[in-house]
Amino acid sequence: MRYRRSAAVLVSLAALSVIIPAAQAAPPAGAGAGKVAPFTSGGGVSAEEVLIASFTPAYTGEPVPACTLLADGKVLLSQPGSTCTVKPGTKVLVPLPGATCSDAEPPPFFAETAAGQRACALASVRQDVLRVMVSVDGGPPQNVLSDRFLNITDQFGVVSQPGNPFGARPGPTTVVAVGYLGVLRGLPPGRHTFLVSGFAFGGSFTNSWTVNVVAGADR
Repeated sequence: MRYRRSAAVLVSLAALSVIIPAAQAAPPAGAGAGKVAPFTSGGGVSAEEVLIASFTPAYTGEPVPACTLLADGKVLLSQPGSTCTVKPGTKVLVPLPGATCSDAEPPPFFAETAAGQRACALASVRQDVLRVMVSVDGGPPQNVLSDRFLNITDQFGVVSQPGNPFGARPGPTTVVAVGYLGVLRGLPPGRHTFLVSGFAFGGSFTNSWTVNVVAGADR
């Protein structure tokens, strides 16, 4: 799914990323429900870097792995529907809705300057992301539609490819991204499920992930 005009993050093989394998043997189910916290940085990776890496493939056509480890294996970013295996202590990112504006897209996602792109993307998120709930391990849904979870990038550059899903004109493109982002820390060994649901960009959505926390898991 697309991160903008739907509700799931996209991940690229940025320089800070390493692909990790999907789960092998299923461990026992994890105990207890976790609480999602806002993510600003962790393991040497910032929320801005995560947003940039997440949106870039929509413009460039880079492949999007199901499970990506950042910061030398300290932070996991996974795709909806994926099953990933990590070691205890790994921070697990919870991707949430966001939007971009650039100097190469048709309205309402067009703006020429950095300030204009920032205002455009922020206005899109404010207007079109109306409800976001996260449930961990079957626990009660947590409302994460809060500015505490909201991050805004500086302007960055990509090279848009023909046929990109955002309809950006092919060639060098400047972009600003705005998006919500959460994180879970200290998950105990076992299988953990994440359910993200809500209403954004004109439609309801439900996405789920599974993360197996296994002592000695391969990276």
